[in-house]
Amino acid sequence: MPGPVHTEREALPEGELLRVTLDRPDARNAMDTEMLAGLAEVLDEAAGDGTLRGVLLTGAGGHFSAGADVREDTGDGRRRMELFTVVYELLTNLPVPTAAAIEGYAVGGGAEAAAACDLRAAGEGATFRFPGARYGIPVGVARTVGLVGLGTAKDWVLSTRDVSAQEAHAAGLVQRLTPDGAAEAAARTWLTEVATRDVATVRLLKQLFNGAAGGLRDRVAFENDALRSQAETGRLPDLETDLPRTVRPRRW
Repeated sequence: MPGPVHTEREALPEGELLRVTLDRPDARNAMDTEMLAGLAEVLDEAAGDGTLRGVLLTGAGGHFSAGADVREDTGDGRRRMELFTVVYELLTNLPVPTAAAIEGYAVGGGAEAAAACDLRAAGEGATFRFPGARYGIPVGVARTVGLVGLGTAKDWVLSTRDVSAQEAHAAGLVQRLTPDGAAEAAARTWLTEVATRDVATVRLLKQLFNGAAGGLRDRVAFENDALRSQAETGRLPDLETDLPRTVRPRRW
């Protein structure tokens, strides 16, 4: 599709692979409202596409994504915040396997999108950062805790420091550490291998993984509700009075 999200379909021995590229290289693929809306549309269509056996998410121009576009005039920010929550939930709940191919920066919303995928392949020069605490945005908990453990998640999310690909690999955020430029090939190899497995079993296993280990789906929903509450009230949510909520994501 045209615009800041580009898609390509590739034939696999069984079914097809959807390659999704975040395509704003001049802005290090920073996520503005248009990109998030396009990505949400692509992921929503992919969820109902019975021919797909995997989704590969990557970025153009040597970077994965620099996160939210701080230069965009978003008004009160509600629409973009809502789109972030929709993208996170769609990626988390996508029935087919997903892999992120990460080169360069994966920051903020970019790091969150990568963490929402089933597997992350990263070049040795890649850098991760979860800067929500620096900007008063309560994100970085739902996915990182399950991937790297409570202590490491607290370190990264509360300090907002840069995390090298090597450290991310040692902690379990990155499953395939590659030479720079080879992350996409590693991600594609994994998706191609998984595509040969029984489709119904793979889909069921993804549901079981999301429901196990503390309930990834529930953690994502709770964190997304916190983001929605902040967007609507203009303040950090009170966990006792504002959450949990019953309002589910609105469509874009």
